[in-house]
Amino acid sequence: MPLSKKLNNFDSILNRLKKIFPKSSCIETVHTLQTPYKIYPLIKIVIGNGNFRRALISAGIHGDEPGGIETILSFLENKFYINYMNTWEITLLPCINPYGYEFGTRENHQKKDLNRLFKIENPPLEVFFAQSLLDSQFDLTLELHEDDESSGYYLYQKETNPKYQNLGIEILNSIQEIMPINKDKEIDGSTAHQGIINNDMDLSKMDWWPMALYGLSKGAQVSLTLEAATQYKLSARVKAHLLAITTALGSFK
Repeated sequence: MPLSKKLNNFDSILNRLKKIFPKSSCIETVHTLQTPYKIYPLIKIVIGNGNFRRALISAGIHGDEPGGIETILSFLENKFYINYMNTWEITLLPCINPYGYEFGTRENHQKKDLNRLFKIENPPLEVFFAQSLLDSQFDLTLELHEDDESSGYYLYQKETNPKYQNLGIEILNSIQEIMPINKDKEIDGSTAHQGIINNDMDLSKMDWWPMALYGLSKGAQVSLTLEAATQYKLSARVKAHLLAITTALGSFK
């Protein structure tokens, strides 16, 4: 049994998804995750299957960051995806780390930070699950995160196509009335400019990769890691993330 106290209920996520798609086959259990507490389904949702553009939106790789999970649920419950049904095939991973979500821990049941393990051999099942999807190549990947030390919203951006280099600026401009932008020159140990971290890095020389860089290595044109500040209410964090998602999808040419 886990040592931590249960804070959230993963089954509530599943129940909300079933209400959104009561008769749909777009929800798929790709793997089942065995933990000392219980068995969890690792699920994906695909909307607009077969469309030309492909996006992957993920949340909950850090279990103590519930805002991204709630954002994906809100994106679906409020049918924000309708505007993109003719253009985008959108794959959503609503909760990559279900154990961490239930017990409010950054790490999984093995006490591993999953977002540091995308370059190792034989990664945890949750990482393998995400990798197996990213291997099929997406135009755009969006990872939804939260930062309990930040004064405002910021993002990491890497792109392989230079015509998308201003996408991060467009996103931050769209949400600045919802949440202040963190304009510190250094954020979480990295150089930042007006809320954007875009390090010029050689992926082959890095000791570890987060999910975003794995997707980039597999051919994503743009990889964005979106960071909402947890000092603001959950409703504001969700609204900011939703605006970031819709701006990214709408601005992609």
